[in-house]
Amino acid sequence: MKFTLADYQADVVDETLNEISFAAQRHRTNSDRKTAIGISAPTGAGKTVIASAVLEGLFFGTEESDPRPETTVLWLTDDAELNEQSRKKIRASSDRINMNMLRTVEADFDQNEFSPGLIYFLNVQKLGTGAKRHIQTGDGRRYSLWETIGNTVKQRGSGFIVLVDEAHRGATDRSRPTILRRILDGATIEVPGGNDTFRTIVNPPAPIVIGLSATPKKFEEAMRGASGRSLVQVVADVQKVRASGLIKERINVSYAVDDQPSDDTLIRQAVADLDRSDMQWQQWARTTGASSYPVPLLAIQVPDMTTDAKIGEIVQTLTDASDAFDDADSVAHSFGEHSPITTTTWLSGVEMPRVVQYIAPTSISQSGNLRAVIFKQALTTGWDCPRAEVMVSLRTAQEHTQIAQLIGRMVRNPLAKSIEEPEFDDLNAVDLYLPHFNKVEVAMVVKSFMDSADIEVPVQLNPKSMTRNPDVPAAVWDAIGGLTREQKPVRRFTSNVNRLVRLGTLLDNSEFEHPGGSSYTQESRNVVVETLASVYGQNKLAIDKVAGSLLEVSFEMATFDQYSGTNTRTTSRTAATSQKNLRQLLEEAKRRLPDAAAAWYSTSLVIAGDLEWDEVVVRTVALARSAEAREALESQCGARVESWRRNTAGSVARLKPTQRQEFETIFAPIGSALSNTLGMPETISQKTESLNKDSGLVEELPLYAGHLYALPETKLFPERFTSWEQSVLEAEQGSGTLLGWYRNPVGGSQALSVHYLDSEVSKNLYPDFLFFHNDGDDGVAIDLVDPHNHSLADTSPKWAALARYVREHDGDFRRAAIVIKDAGGVLLAIQLSGQNDDSLERKLAEATSKEAIEQLFREVGGAY
Repeated sequence: MKFTLADYQADVVDETLNEISFAAQRHRTNSDRKTAIGISAPTGAGKTVIASAVLEGLFFGTEESDPRPETTVLWLTDDAELNEQSRKKIRASSDRINMNMLRTVEADFDQNEFSPGLIYFLNVQKLGTGAKRHIQTGDGRRYSLWETIGNTVKQRGSGFIVLVDEAHRGATDRSRPTILRRILDGATIEVPGGNDTFRTIVNPPAPIVIGLSATPKKFEEAMRGASGRSLVQVVADVQKVRASGLIKERINVSYAVDDQPSDDTLIRQAVADLDRSDMQWQQWARTTGASSYPVPLLAIQVPDMTTDAKIGEIVQTLTDASDAFDDADSVAHSFGEHSPITTTTWLSGVEMPRVVQYIAPTSISQSGNLRAVIFKQALTTGWDCPRAEVMVSLRTAQEHTQIAQLIGRMVRNPLAKSIEEPEFDDLNAVDLYLPHFNKVEVAMVVKSFMDSADIEVPVQLNPKSMTRNPDVPAAVWDAIGGLTREQKPVRRFTSNVNRLVRLGTLLDNSEFEHPGGSSYTQESRNVVVETLASVYGQNKLAIDKVAGSLLEVSFEMATFDQYSGTNTRTTSRTAATSQKNLRQLLEEAKRRLPDAAAAWYSTSLVIAGDLEWDEVVVRTVALARSAEAREALESQCGARVESWRRNTAGSVARLKPTQRQEFETIFAPIGSALSNTLGMPETISQKTESLNKDSGLVEELPLYAGHLYALPETKLFPERFTSWEQSVLEAEQGSGTLLGWYRNPVGGSQALSVHYLDSEVSKNLYPDFLFFHNDGDDGVAIDLVDPHNHSLADTSPKWAALARYVREHDGDFRRAAIVIKDAGGVLLAIQLSGQNDDSLERKLAEATSKEAIEQLFREVGGAY
């Protein structure tokens, strides 16, 4: 791949490739055994990138799986534009799948079966009864596409894989088989010929089906009732997706509370948000040293019967509200009717004609001058535009489901990562304006989104800006700003070789001067080559023996009597390994050794000139099969990364934040957390209302005094707590020494996070409260308190990690407590602070049930 996959993406790819191997093996054993593999990842999590990596691993192999270059893949959707978008994404993502391997099935395609080693893109409409150019034989066409599909299934078996994008569409109705269902399940097909004739063919079901869908439930519904087909789900870890920063941290929903017209006013407010976002992106780029930044987009949804005159009014409002809409191509529409819309607008007192051109949904993201797109129905199919950060819907409450669907397409971060700088935290949000909705109707939208969302994104209803509370002493802000937050690295490095190579490239690109006058990139390659050469020198006899055996292929010739069938003689023979098999061996070495280690080492042998090409290949393969070689590479490359870290630490510390973060991600050992201090912004955005899931109504949030951030006019903070959390807050507020308190958010640079492992999966936990007390000497004492429902499965690993964090930062906290409520409603606490060893951590890690945790609280805890 051309870039490093996020950890959750790599997990899904590895598991999918394993499931494909198992499915192929099952089908070879019994041809009636068919498999459906569902790849489920939330909207915006990169399903096409995951699929690209699966296909690359399938055709070219990975370190863990052998290549299957003769595989044929049929990529199916119900949308030709979506196919083309996917084809471009695969080409942009993979450095091994070339354009020649990606074939769109057009009308001139006419083959008995699909060719091996290729990926064919087909939208199912080309198999419909009206698609004569693709399914009707005669007039130069020999094979109907239906015949091509059926013949490929018969001839290739498990070597033919059908991949269905958005698999839940067109595959759920089994009472009336769709085109897609007939491909998946097999069917009797009437193939049209010339002169109104027909031939009947029977197509077998596809042995292996891969479905891409947003949630496991959607794919399970699509495959329900498929007889004789095993269903396997490969699901992206939602916590990892959120931790990756690919998804926005919150959605701000604003609506009018007055009984008066508001659509023009709220469009203008949305434009103001767009301009503010644009300015913040520019400031962020200057602050961080980023070479580019996203240009935010405004999406405006209008009713179906909207007139051209109304479109003109909207364009006039945009033009009046911001200079960004003066250019003719700054506004476009994506209506089902593709014709341009001609209207007039006033600009600088002059009435001017204005043409609003059509733009295809798949082209919105690449249109750099476009600042607003007007549409009717939800742009869900093929719409992938992370820079759409503000939306206004002029539709009515009856269409809340469509609006909820659209929100789900807007939650992807344009940089595929969260913005960590606290002063730019607003860039982690999406803004939605609903002029024609009241409080009850807004609740319907939010509920529809939350019910259908494939990843949980906090929805902030009527959010307001909270400023630093003037009643909180400055010493409190100094104290919280010195606390350490842990984050697991987003980038996934599979080896220290990968870390070293990436670090070398980054140092050179950042113009760090190499002390030897060479380059860090070249040194990283030298380390790899020299390490492998050293391993060869230390294990020469064993490696040469393996290499020698690879230069020839051993086989036996058995001779049988033609009359009796008796084996009369068996002769052992050898033959020189063919050039094709040697090339296959070299590909094996490239898969076994990390990064480009095999290529660099074999190239060094060629340059040395002491070996023939055959000998170069087999020595490289023999080394790749050596556990000593892989262990030495990990050790030496890890040591060199640490050496470079020490030597460049001062210079890296002076870099801008975004550049520094790239280095810190590499410097952190594989699997360990990154550490930095909390960044507390001057203002935060906080919801003032919430959806009551029981009543389905929007309710105002209670207000509390003493929070670090507050509404400027009241100095109060809106929030809703559980009964446990409420009890903890009341106890702290009644202490008489409280200077301020902080409701720790989930995510963001102002959130205190702690890294933990849950079943070997890296995650972050966010303790609920930080309380700041007068320590009696006019200083600030910090108390960390985390009340938690201890019946939840993640309680044990979370609290064990929190105990470890407090022990490692014990000087930061006067008191750190985990809290439960017993059967009698009494708050109990275990103090994590003051621990000299990891014994409490181990006890918490071993308390894996609700009963075990309660017993531990009785043994080492006390009243809160």
